[in-house]
Amino acid sequence: MFSTVFNKQKFGVAATAIALASGLILGLTAQSQPAAAQEKKKQDWKNQMEYDMYDAFQKATTPQAKLAALEKWKQAFPDSDYAEDREEVGFLATYQQLMQWRQVIDTAQGILKVKPNDVPALTAILEAVQKIKPPTPADLDLLEKTANYMWDNLDTIYAASNKPAAMKEEDWAKVKPQMKPYLVQALLWVVATRKDNVRAQTDLAALLKKDPTQAQVSYALGGAILQVAIANKKPDDQPMALYHFARAAAYDGPNSLPADNRKAVQAYLSKAYTTYHGSAEGMDMLLATAKNNPFPPADFKILSTVDIATAKAKADAEAAAKDPMMTFWVKFLKEPILKDDAYFDMNVKDAALPGGANGVMKFKGKIVSMTPATRPKEIILAVEKPGVGDAKLTLETALPGKMEPGEELQFEGVAKSYTKEPYMITFETDAKQIEGWTGKNTPAAGAKKAPAAKK
Repeated sequence: MFSTVFNKQKFGVAATAIALASGLILGLTAQSQPAAAQEKKKQDWKNQMEYDMYDAFQKATTPQAKLAALEKWKQAFPDSDYAEDREEVGFLATYQQLMQWRQVIDTAQGILKVKPNDVPALTAILEAVQKIKPPTPADLDLLEKTANYMWDNLDTIYAASNKPAAMKEEDWAKVKPQMKPYLVQALLWVVATRKDNVRAQTDLAALLKKDPTQAQVSYALGGAILQVAIANKKPDDQPMALYHFARAAAYDGPNSLPADNRKAVQAYLSKAYTTYHGSAEGMDMLLATAKNNPFPPADFKILSTVDIATAKAKADAEAAAKDPMMTFWVKFLKEPILKDDAYFDMNVKDAALPGGANGVMKFKGKIVSMTPATRPKEIILAVEKPGVGDAKLTLETALPGKMEPGEELQFEGVAKSYTKEPYMITFETDAKQIEGWTGKNTPAAGAKKAPAAKK
């Protein structure tokens, strides 16, 4: 996923930026003499021979011929007044034309020691390092350093006073706005080329802080975090990756991903979030938060399926400790019975319950109804929910008298049958197994009283 979303994106900005930078070099070579020679009065040719060597360079028709002319000129006049121009206008441009990228880098670095804001040298490094196959770690460090320097000094580097003489003002004005997107791509290329996801997390976070609108950086940061979490087998680190994916999917301002790419990222996010969390609950809030914030809040957290299961187990344990009878009734009878028809026949039917299971000696419920109303042989009790009968007690011998609905009884008995709709377990029991029965038979009408005892 992480390597395919942007694989069709064209970096037109990069090509334009390099072309403009290269254009100023090529434009300078077309002058009758180096531009600097026109501006610096103290510059001059050492003699006619030097000018002839320069003229030979100017008239050369191939990059190979130009390079030979430059090398001859440099060897004969190493301390030429035009030495700096010769490096930038001559060697740098010629090495680029010859695609001798190592020489481009070396020449550009030499120029920057004298002119740290030289645009052709800076942009030449950005281009050349990406053309070397493969670049060394030092090359990547150089590109990263150069790109960050340019990012931090764009106003100075592209000030009007630095405009090359051979370049039109309108062309120079176009370069600066196009450089920042190119610098982003260059820095992302460095991250991808290093293939070091641990370091990438730090580098991409720093880049995102430079420009929080860069959604492609958010996406790449999410990918790096996820890969490290997977490699280290630390699923608890995945929510941070999901946040940055959400940012890439939801953010729709400047430098956001194209609409189709946002949809693709959101589709991936939906799947990954649901897998991690167990449902899509909370994802809308995640997207809303990430849309307006490039980094998550300090208290950011997404509960995993493990977190949720652990919390549920803890809550169940606490509930069981507070009411073990209700836990046994719901968790070990009702829920498994309703889930699997065979459970009752295999585990409940003809069992004397609760029988001390879960530490419970008797069930407890409130009377819903009795049949008959007086001296009942059948009692419906509400065990789980008030007023909702879910236990039927059947007795061979009627209980004396009557009790009112809502009064509480405790009981044990042998489970004989059940119904799903409405849910009800039928128990066979007797008076000895019921606690709390207060009903009494009243004397029959006309019955004689027992004689009083003699004093």
